Amino acid sequence: MRLLFATFEGGGHVPAPMLVAQALRRQGHEVLIVSDRCNAAAAAEKGLPFRPWDRAPDRGALGQADSGLDDWRTRWPPAVIRRLCDGVIAAPALAYALDVMEIAAAFRPDVIVSNELLFGVMMAAEKMAVPLALLTASVWCYPTRTDVPAFGPGFPLAVRASDRSRDQITRAVIHRLFDAGLADLNSARRALALAPLSHALDQLKVADRVLLGASQAFDFDGPAAPDGFEYCGPLFETPGWAQGAAVLPDNGRPNVLISFSTTFQDQKPVMRRAMKALARLPVNGVVTLGPAVDRTGLPSADNIRILSHASHDVLVPQCAAVLCHGGHGTLLRPLSHGVPVVALPMGRDHPDNAARLAWLGAGVRLSEHASVAAIARAVRTVLDDPSYRAKAAAFAERLEDRRLSPARAAASLLAMGGQAARRAA
Repeated sequence: MRLLFATFEGGGHVPAPMLVAQALRRQGHEVLIVSDRCNAAAAAEKGLPFRPWDRAPDRGALGQADSGLDDWRTRWPPAVIRRLCDGVIAAPALAYALDVMEIAAAFRPDVIVSNELLFGVMMAAEKMAVPLALLTASVWCYPTRTDVPAFGPGFPLAVRASDRSRDQITRAVIHRLFDAGLADLNSARRALALAPLSHALDQLKVADRVLLGASQAFDFDGPAAPDGFEYCGPLFETPGWAQGAAVLPDNGRPNVLISFSTTFQDQKPVMRRAMKALARLPVNGVVTLGPAVDRTGLPSADNIRILSHASHDVLVPQCAAVLCHGGHGTLLRPLSHGVPVVALPMGRDHPDNAARLAWLGAGVRLSEHASVAAIARAVRTVLDDPSYRAKAAAFAERLEDRRLSPARAAASLLAMGGQAARRAA
């Protein structure tokens, strides 16, 4: 079977398709990764054939401040969605579609697997009548599910009638906000001789399946996913640039890790406050910077060590707590090791991940604008109250083994392709 994977440089958006493609390639299937040129090296490391976007935007290297999306510049929801529409979903949709159609004409995929933000790829699959799966790297980001809170605000799970009304109203509002990209989407569809959409999110309906790169246990531990959705478990790994071990102190004081994203989100202000908070406490602090942050302007303290990079799977088991932004992979990693978290969400999926953290009781959620004193109190809370570690450990026991997630996703895609082939026959 031949499977084409389409994604773009967006931090956690890249490992998920590469992990699944690698699992399929090991089983003898033909795969092709299409993404920004900066991801060619990561594909080569996994032995995956790669094609760069040609007409579609190239966002440059991981960690750049100006990537063409720049959603970190605002937290106002309509503006965030507008930036998504302009940068990924709608304005470049025709370019993404034309690239995929050109590549697919030569590769002839049996299934196209797209990042959930690339509506142009969805159009290409629709035009070519090729089965389409959407592959996420986090919880579902559109207001099209009614079994979980509307994505964006970071609402807790609905328990009262007023909560359910809140979610219903919020879903309707967010659904309309995405219509900011409707004109661009319909312009692209006209160019492809496709019927116009009534609403922007109607484009999602062409997907045959949505594979959620998240754990059902993390997603409010609800019942089976709705029709068309399937949990395959967390899809993240330690990137090649972050490999490397670091031995943390064993001096009787707890180790606390600070980590705030591999993509640029103007995270230095909150990192500075987090570091100042740890400087006040009897802990050993360790900070990993990643490609988006340099040391300039960060405070120093005798009890804090700064690393340009290191494997979190090596660091986290040595820690008693983690301070982070709440990105899906950064948050799930400590929880998978039974380590509690203090999350200061900055945007994207962070508020919704932090809501799930609080629901689990495995950590504390703060505002990204929390004071040094508030951060210090939260760290003390998760260190001093054993219930946080106990609940993180209990969650780790329910969490799927992420090493098996790529194989689960691969099996689902093969089944989908097989069903399509039988229908065609």
